[in-house]
Amino acid sequence: MDRTLATPRRKDVSGLIFPWRVPKTSFFPKLVAWVMAAATFTYLITMVRIQVIAPERVSPRTASVIYLTDDAQSRELALRAQEGGPFPSRFKLSQWDGFAALEAAALDAVNWTPPPYAPVIEELPMESRFPSLPLAVRGQPVFPQQKVTARKIPAAGSFQPAPRIYPLSGISGSSLPESLPPFTGAIDAVMLSSPWRVLVRLDRAGAVVDCISLEKGDDARAALLEDWLTQIQFPAVSGEPGNRWITLGIEFTNQPVDGTDAR
Repeated sequence: MDRTLATPRRKDVSGLIFPWRVPKTSFFPKLVAWVMAAATFTYLITMVRIQVIAPERVSPRTASVIYLTDDAQSRELALRAQEGGPFPSRFKLSQWDGFAALEAAALDAVNWTPPPYAPVIEELPMESRFPSLPLAVRGQPVFPQQKVTARKIPAAGSFQPAPRIYPLSGISGSSLPESLPPFTGAIDAVMLSSPWRVLVRLDRAGAVVDCISLEKGDDARAALLEDWLTQIQFPAVSGEPGNRWITLGIEFTNQPVDGTDAR
């Protein structure tokens, strides 16, 4: 073999496309990694405890049904179920077994027999509340006759406005007086246009001690209403303290001048 023709073996492979030779590394980093992995595994296997709890047994939602017949044992079971159940039944004398014998013995003691029931048959009245309509001629409509009643129109001068009181606070409607004194002041359109509110102080006997108008207190009309309220006598209430305050409303309505409804 000619040594001049043999290709020398190259030690430098940096010029190759792929690094065919694995470079040699130190064994110390691998040893450190193995030691750390072993220490971690030993710590986890010795220190970590996982508690496993067995699942609780859940009882199935089932129920049992007992079919009772009409024998003595079934009646005893039904009685125990009624008495021991969540809704015990009341004792009924009519359902007691000895009630029939007791009732028969009581009737035999007084010698009483119930009278026979004999229903009385009566004829129904043939009268009709609706009047019969005559047959109509073809093409001519027939309507029922309406009774025309004359409506009484009251006279223009038989009514006049008069004050009326109603409770607002501190008193009920049943505690108001049944009759009111006549109002002698002049009534104009301002007094009739809106209701009035008045604060009233009563004594133990129900007499009006003081009045304060809550609307237009400096008006002369308010003074007339306050003077009229001092003439009213309210019913005395037992047990009520003296000088109690109530609030009333005053409005004007048309009242008949004379007759049975006059005030």
